[in-house]
Amino acid sequence: MSKVDRMLRAIDPAPSAPQQGRGAQELLEEIVATPVRVRRRWRWPVILPLAAALALAAVIGVAFVPKAAPLAPSGALAFQRSGDELIVTIIDLYADPERYRAEFQARGLDIDLSFTPGSPSIVGQLVYSDSGEGGQIEYAHQACEESQDGCEFALRIPADQAGNATLVLARPARPGEKYDSMGFADAPGELLHCVAFTNLTVGGLRAVLAERDGSIAEFKVMDGAESRRVGAAEVPDNWFVTDVWPWAPGKVQVEAGPERVKRANQQRSAGGDDCGTR
Repeated sequence: MSKVDRMLRAIDPAPSAPQQGRGAQELLEEIVATPVRVRRRWRWPVILPLAAALALAAVIGVAFVPKAAPLAPSGALAFQRSGDELIVTIIDLYADPERYRAEFQARGLDIDLSFTPGSPSIVGQLVYSDSGEGGQIEYAHQACEESQDGCEFALRIPADQAGNATLVLARPARPGEKYDSMGFADAPGELLHCVAFTNLTVGGLRAVLAERDGSIAEFKVMDGAESRRVGAAEVPDNWFVTDVWPWAPGKVQVEAGPERVKRANQQRSAGGDDCGTR
């Protein structure tokens, strides 16, 4: 062996391992069989821009809302017990009558409640009432204008109410909805309140209505012994008004003819005293 070979052998980085005894071999096997726990490395959270974070939150929120999640229905009627009576406040004046009936039936009451569009002077009044068996159903309301805002309708129903009861109330009409029930045309709240319209010329009535943002929907004219309806443009301004009825919000129906009448129809309403001498 040369001198160089002896020098390389002296610095061999991986010399042959010495033979291990039985104890060393058992220790090695035990170490290999022991499970190694891997230390988890934590990562700092990524900070999203505000807009992206809000968008992500919205997506997550929608994802967790059931598609068929039912909405809680709002009642058309509110019920409150007061001693031997049940106070029922009508919340929705425009609900379907079947909805009222269902809510009454849920409380063991057989009551048919409905509303009909009425002219302002009779809004809130009972148009028809049949209390059936048991105690008398009482009705109270807070006066309201042409709009439904501020209207309040309430029923006082005896606890011993039995059998079927039917109630029909007048409610404010929607824009363009024709009145099913109406008061006098010169009553408080009506389009011609405090107007002495009998024997007023048709042209004069048209002018009064225009000042009040109103108009004539149609005319009734005498044709022999019977009256017939004609369009508003078919009656001349020099005819005379015989009678007027509320027709719809902002509109009236007029009876007119070519001659004056002797009878006076005005001041029929209960509100005539607040108009002074007419």
